[in-house]
Amino acid sequence: MSKKKVKQLQRSLIGHGFNPGSVDGIWGPITEAAIIDFKRSVGLRPRPYVGPITWGALVEGRPRMRKVSAYESTWLLNARSYIGLREYKGSSHNKKILAWWKLIKTSFEDDETPWCAGFVGGTLEEVGIRSTRSAMARSYDKWGSELSKPAVGCVVTFWRGSKSSWKGHVAYVVGKDQNGRLMCLGGNQGDEVNIKAFSSGRVVGYRWPVNVKERPSYNLPLVNSDGTVSRTEA
Repeated sequence: MSKKKVKQLQRSLIGHGFNPGSVDGIWGPITEAAIIDFKRSVGLRPRPYVGPITWGALVEGRPRMRKVSAYESTWLLNARSYIGLREYKGSSHNKKILAWWKLIKTSFEDDETPWCAGFVGGTLEEVGIRSTRSAMARSYDKWGSELSKPAVGCVVTFWRGSKSSWKGHVAYVVGKDQNGRLMCLGGNQGDEVNIKAFSSGRVVGYRWPVNVKERPSYNLPLVNSDGTVSRTEA
């Protein structure tokens, strides 16, 4: 971690009432102890490691996500912590969306470009999983390993417009609603990160990261919806 980021971390610790010592950008035992105390206070594993979930809770003010299902993965927990994040109207742009573009090695510098793949790629890369590093939703059609059916936290791709179109949408499966439709967490769903119901008839495929310790669970939890089915995410 850079000295600049350590300083940012130390300032945030002070803001939360923890003492990291001097704001000097030096990662020392006092700063580590403060990190452990902070993580213990929000129910995170009390160790000095600062990953994206700790950084989000401490520096960015994102809520500490607790598992809805026993099978939720690290990447899904990270993605859920962004629920409610929106793109900005007008000439300003949401800095987090721009950061995801940068993280997946694309050249976009706006939040008007459809960013569902930016969200999925960014939230995967934040926890150390290699994404497709593409802004194309359908780039995930052959990413990772194929699943025969939906699992909690799997990446799902949808066709958009028509089955023969290259256009699509990509998101994470989080469960099924009371009508048996897929409930998916994604970005650029009505210009924000949220959970919406999708028809399984639009599914292109289900994918799972390779080289991760988590194994897919096909026991999808019930996630109630308002009955509205997502039809276009552009």
